[in-house]
Amino acid sequence: MTGQQESAARALEGLLYMGYALLRVVLKLLIGSRRRSYVMNVLGLHYSRVHTILLKKISNEYATMYGGVYEPHFRRIIKQALEKGCTFIDAGAYKGLYTFYAYKVLRKKKDFKIIAVEPFPNNYRILKNKINNENIHLVKEAIWTRDNEIVKFYVENISSDGSSLFGRISLTKRHAIEGGHDAEALIVRTVRLDTLIKRVRLECVDLIKMDIEGAEYEVLTDPTLSLSNVKNIIVEVHYKKGSAEFLKIIEALSRHGFKIAPLYLHPTSNRHHLLAFRDKIPW
Repeated sequence: MTGQQESAARALEGLLYMGYALLRVVLKLLIGSRRRSYVMNVLGLHYSRVHTILLKKISNEYATMYGGVYEPHFRRIIKQALEKGCTFIDAGAYKGLYTFYAYKVLRKKKDFKIIAVEPFPNNYRILKNKINNENIHLVKEAIWTRDNEIVKFYVENISSDGSSLFGRISLTKRHAIEGGHDAEALIVRTVRLDTLIKRVRLECVDLIKMDIEGAEYEVLTDPTLSLSNVKNIIVEVHYKKGSAEFLKIIEALSRHGFKIAPLYLHPTSNRHHLLAFRDKIPW
C-alpha cells in the first residue's frame, strides 16, 4: 500500500465516522432511539461493516488491517465501564486499539491495570513495541478451556507488517465449520480466563473485551468457568444470530448472573456483539 493510498484511506475514515455520527443524531431526532436502532439493523447500517466495504474501494490491505475494528459502541462501553473502574482485560488484543483506548480512559488513576491477551507472535511483537507502562501487562497465550495446553493456531489475511486480525484455535467449532483454508499454522499455549484473572491478582474485573475468533463458544459455555468477579463483558460472537451456539452463549452468560444486551445484530452475519452486564448497563 502506498503512502498516498493510506492518506486517502485515513481521510475517508475520518469523514465516514463524522457522517455515521451525524446520521445517528439525525435519526434519533426524527424517529427516536429505539426506531433508529431498528432501522439501522434492517438496513445493515453498522459502522464496522460500511467502514470495511468503503475502505476496500481504496485499499484491500488497509481494509484488512483496520476495517471492522473501529466499532464506536466498543469505545462507548469501555469509557462508561471504566469511568468508575480500574481493571480491563483485552482478550484478543490484536495491535492494541482497545488496550490503548482503555489506557486513555484510565491513565490518570493511581492503581489501574490493563491485561492485553494476544497469542499471535507478530501481533504480540507489535503490541509489545508500543507499550511503555508498568500497568499494562501482556499475555502471549490464547484464551481457552484448559491451562497450559499446546494447540494449533491458524492465522490468515496477514498484512504487510506481519499482523493479522484473524487467528483461530484449531479445536474450536468455528474452525471445524470454516477450516484452515490457506491459513498459516503455528503452535500457541493456552490459558483459562479465570486462571488468568487469578494469576494477575485481580479481585474485580470491570470489563472484559473478548474477540477470540470463535473460541468464545467453548470458553463461555464451559460449565467450570468462574466469572463471579467480572462486572461486564463485551464479546464478539462468531456464529449466526439464532444459531444453537449463539443461544447457548447467551444462556451461559445468563447463568453467570449477567443481563444481556445484543448490539447491532444482523440476520445473515456470522459476527455479532453481545454486552453482558450485572448492574447498570455501561452505555
